[in-house]
Amino acid sequence: MTETPNAPGTPVPTPGSANKDVPAEAWKRDLATAAEAPAADRHTTISALLDDLDAQVGSL
Repeated sequence: MTETPNAPGTPVPTPGSANKDVPAEAWKRDLATAAEAPAADRHTTISALLDDLDAQVGSL
């Protein structure tokens, strides 16, 4: 993994700050939406959430 050089004192962006969204709050909202979705759509919705989580963890 390579590190991006930053000026001293410059905070490194996080997935939340880069997207202007707090990941945990977005997850809670999206999980609530998935719970209310028809059973046939839940797999697709949860799969997309897991893909998003994987991308966020991979960017750390």
